[in-house]
Amino acid sequence: MTQTIDPIKLKAAAEHLEWVLKQYPDSEDVQSLLRALTPLIEDAKANQVLEPIERRDIPGAWNFGDGRYISYANPSVDNAYAEFSIELRGGLTEQDRQRIARMDAMRKAMMGASGHE
Repeated sequence: MTQTIDPIKLKAAAEHLEWVLKQYPDSEDVQSLLRALTPLIEDAKANQVLEPIERRDIPGAWNFGDGRYISYANPSVDNAYAEFSIELRGGLTEQDRQRIARMDAMRKAMMGASGHE
């Protein structure tokens, strides 16, 4: 199945990411990410992203692997970027949804087994 852009979800994710990134005006790392993403954010807000974009073509993705934005958690740069990236790629696939459901089930099972319900 080919992924397609949902312009409403993408616009909402773009606006949220832009807002989150603007909450950290004193962080050069975050502001650099904002500058790199601004053209895509603007296109998304203007409903000009018509085809899914490959993950490797989304600026900033390489910075998340090293945990660069972990300390920017309230609001979460990681979460806002992930939501925007997912929508740029055409949303979650059915495989993604199944994998997330399995991970959630494992987390719940682990929490129950450790007695922290």
